[in-house]
Amino acid sequence: MCDAFGEIITVIGAMLVGLPLPVTAIQILWINVVSDGFPHLALTVDPHRLDIMSTPPRKPDEHIINNWMRTLIVLVSLSAGLIALVVFIYTYLNTSDLVLARSLTFATLGANSLVYVFSVRTLKKPFWKENPFKNKWLNISVVAGVLFQLLPFTMVSLRNFFDLKPLSLLQWVSVFFAAILMFFIIETSKIIFRLRVEK
Repeated sequence: MCDAFGEIITVIGAMLVGLPLPVTAIQILWINVVSDGFPHLALTVDPHRLDIMSTPPRKPDEHIINNWMRTLIVLVSLSAGLIALVVFIYTYLNTSDLVLARSLTFATLGANSLVYVFSVRTLKKPFWKENPFKNKWLNISVVAGVLFQLLPFTMVSLRNFFDLKPLSLLQWVSVFFAAILMFFIIETSKIIFRLRVEK
């Protein structure tokens, strides 16, 4: 959900400032199927929490997605969308190379969810409180997602099909730095929300 909203924010943001589309339709489809789809499926078979029997039951009138979850969804979507938008605008305005700017934006949006999925896996506690690598299917799906995200940049035929440019090592570092930044934004938000709930 957050990934789709993030992509929408990136696209609408670029349109509002009069710039070309930051990602193409086929690039968005690839992100949704590969980078987002695999980890999301893996989360459906996540092992049960160790403290599940000591957790108070949900109130009967409480919504499945309550207020703090909605706020977190908005925050994650805005952060993901704005980070990708900044990457696109900065690259496009400084290089005037639309294909390179789209390539970096495509890589950033794809890498985001592959990193922060380990944070949203445990919404009510810091990620390190429960073994973040406990779900072997999630680990496999993230590794597969990273490989599939790299594939269009490494195969000439796919690179031409997706209209991409190869990225330098420094550019890949900046892509994963943006993803790690998203991870810490979510972890910080979880701490803030948890402190508010405990008051």
